[in-house]
Amino acid sequence: MSGKGSSKKFTFDFFLYDELILCIFSHLSWVDLCAVQATSRKWSRLATDNELWRNLYFTVFGRTRLRGARGFTGRLDGREVRPLPSRVKTGEFKDWKWMFRISSNWRKGRCMVEQLQLLPPAPLEDVQSAKTHILLAGSLIVTASSKQSLLPCVHLSGPDGLYYDLPCPSRQPALFHVTALALDQSPPISRDVGIAAFLSTGEFHVFRVDYSNPTSSTLQLSHSPIRRTSRTSPIIQAVYHHPILITLSESFSLSIYDLSSGLARHSQTLSSYTSHPPTSLVLSTPTATTYKLVLTYAVPVYPRHWSVGITELIISAPSSHTEPLKSSTSPSATFAEESSYNGAELVCVTATRTIRAVDIPHGWIDEEKLRVIQEQWSRKVTHVADTQTDGKWVVLAPGGPLPTSRVSSSSSPHSPSHIYSPTSLQLYRLSLPLASSAISAPRPRLTFMRNLHGHTCPVSSMSVADGRCVSLGIDGSIWVWDLETGASTEVLAQDPEVAHPSTHGGIQFEKCMVAFDERRIVTAQGDCVRVRRFDI
Repeated sequence: MSGKGSSKKFTFDFFLYDELILCIFSHLSWVDLCAVQATSRKWSRLATDNELWRNLYFTVFGRTRLRGARGFTGRLDGREVRPLPSRVKTGEFKDWKWMFRISSNWRKGRCMVEQLQLLPPAPLEDVQSAKTHILLAGSLIVTASSKQSLLPCVHLSGPDGLYYDLPCPSRQPALFHVTALALDQSPPISRDVGIAAFLSTGEFHVFRVDYSNPTSSTLQLSHSPIRRTSRTSPIIQAVYHHPILITLSESFSLSIYDLSSGLARHSQTLSSYTSHPPTSLVLSTPTATTYKLVLTYAVPVYPRHWSVGITELIISAPSSHTEPLKSSTSPSATFAEESSYNGAELVCVTATRTIRAVDIPHGWIDEEKLRVIQEQWSRKVTHVADTQTDGKWVVLAPGGPLPTSRVSSSSSPHSPSHIYSPTSLQLYRLSLPLASSAISAPRPRLTFMRNLHGHTCPVSSMSVADGRCVSLGIDGSIWVWDLETGASTEVLAQDPEVAHPSTHGGIQFEKCMVAFDERRIVTAQGDCVRVRRFDI
């Protein structure tokens, strides 16, 4: 094939140009692509082509980004695969092979475990009252303990292993603790993110945290109510979308605050006598001047059972409420008390609608409605451990002890069906069409989809975001669920170090907490915080 005296070697790579080899590689599986990288330097370069892995990622996972609470935020290590000259780099660069590896790790439950010891270990008698709140903000892990203290702090843990504390002072000269944390869900303008910390005294603080440099974090706002009432404190849950802050008190009252002026102005308080914890809050902005709050909660069902309910609140805000939060330098802003609007436009609820998983119609019903009621009736539970939603999917985690025997056919008609199990999660699909006064307008629906089986013990807590659910059992087991397909992965079968009521003399421990984003799962029991990273 070569003339005399020619020293050039005619190899397979010589006759096939890069684009033709890439065309052949496009028919390989991800296992074969990884194998051919060991053939030669050229094949190793071509087998890591970003466009090749992009098409493979869409074929296997069918999404344009990683799943997580705040979506894809880019690589932290700065590594990029060098593209071929023929591949035009447009828009934000994504390492698709890296994304494929993370998604594959999630599907297989492959992760690396780290432990964060934020505080010295507490005595056993103090663990039963300890609870650690968790937030994930960019690369930071935000935690706060519910232990009583003269000066509780919010702890920031960065990827470099360094810690930084945000002190939360109070006017009350007594022991107090952090009762809840909330992360600003508004689109980030820079690398700053807002974090609200709520105290048992009824006060709360709002910090601006730079997750690339936590040491530059600042206190932006502190609020102290004029008088403490059961309707406004203590706060057990909150949701924050600047400039709107919504809190849920222990007496199940919703309070709406406006932070647009740099002060926390209490706008409205709503109460409910048919809704009960545990709850989940999701706040979004359909328009520039409208906010939508979706609440999931436990609702009682006759005779002494529970199900799940959804309430949608439409909140209107003036058009001027879009400016970022600015810190005030006046001394009086250190502890701004609850104030009125003095004639300014109010932030208030303008519409609401509610739907329940078990909804008994009034009056006479036909056979079709009777069949639907019987199906709903079989899904009522005796206890509720947690309810979570991401605005599209709703998950109910039953609680209570494991049954000692199956329910016989001669049981009371008011008893739960044998379909009910305290270890199985119930998945519902939420549909909230735009409200309309037309008769033919679609109505909101909460449709039961399936039971999620996997846990061998009741669930302690859950976290739901972006069509993914992470559930934590009381025995420390961790399961990851794809809510769209119903696929599940067992990340941890059982954690022997997790204490639950059956150990240590029957001490009742606070339930464990769990949070996740596109890269990691963070669990906490007492002061023990474990991080499971999937970006390995």
